[in-house]
Amino acid sequence: MLVQYRKVSRLAAASVTAFLALAAGRTAAAAEPPACHGTPTPYKLVVTAQGVRNNHGDVVANLYGTDKRKWLADNGELSISREPAARGEVSICLYLPSPGRYAVVIFHDANGDGDLNMGPLGPKEAFGFSNNVRPFLAPPLLRSALFDAGLGVTRISIRLRYPPFL
Repeated sequence: MLVQYRKVSRLAAASVTAFLALAAGRTAAAAEPPACHGTPTPYKLVVTAQGVRNNHGDVVANLYGTDKRKWLADNGELSISREPAARGEVSICLYLPSPGRYAVVIFHDANGDGDLNMGPLGPKEAFGFSNNVRPFLAPPLLRSALFDAGLGVTRISIRLRYPPFL
């Protein structure tokens, strides 16, 4: 009887060890940034959109520099990156041209048309700004959304704000 018990114990221990190793591998993989968009540089930005309500369309990240004239202007962004929407959180990785100050606008392009759709009362799709700036009756100032990025990976999280009627 004792021999059988030891075999079962070793089998159970091996199973637990394998499970823990698998779980650790999943955790390590989850910590890795997604594939980055753009021309490779030593500077990466991982933007995590929090509060994605569904898996319709894409989550889009627009990267801006420090030029106030280009902030939120048509074609004023340094880059645009997108990832398929998924309920909960979506991370987007993009290469930065250099270390410095940047701002990001994200939106949930639920209908997949590539635009942040607007209505008479403002955006009709969820959106958010770096530093989780909350606009009030107008877009925020660039300086309130700027953050610093340096060598390696810079991570920011932005909570999506859905219009109240969605």
